[in-house]
Amino acid sequence: MAVVVGFIPTEVGFKALTAAREEAEQRGGPLIVVNVLREGVTDDPRHADDQQLEIARDELRRSSVRVAFRQETTDDDIADLLLRVVEEEKAELLVLGVRRHQDLARHLLGLTVQKLLLSADSEVLVV
Repeated sequence: MAVVVGFIPTEVGFKALTAAREEAEQRGGPLIVVNVLREGVTDDPRHADDQQLEIARDELRRSSVRVAFRQETTDDDIADLLLRVVEEEKAELLVLGVRRHQDLARHLLGLTVQKLLLSADSEVLVV
C-alpha cells in the first residue's frame, strides 16, 4: 500500500520525506510526494520550485521505492486536498512534518494537522 507525504521544502519537510521513504521501504509500497500550491499565491515558502523538487528527487533516487511527485494547486483547504490524495492513492499512511519552534505549538497543533489527524482514513505519522 502507498505512503503519501505532504512535502514542503524546509528542514522539517525533508525530515518528513526521509521518514516517508523509510516507511514506504518497510511497507513495500510506492511513495507519493505531494506539494500543495495555493492558487493565486506566488510567494509562499511552502511551494517547492523546480530546484527544490530536484533536491527531493535526488534524496529519493538511492531508494528502491517507486516514487511519484504530485504538485497540486488548490484554492480550497489543504487538508481536504491531502485527504483526497490519500483516498485516490489508497494510501495506508500519511506523513506530515510539523514545526515545533513556538511555545504554543507544543500544546496545539495547526488546524490543518488537526483536521488530518481527525479525518484521515489512513494512519498518520507526524514528524
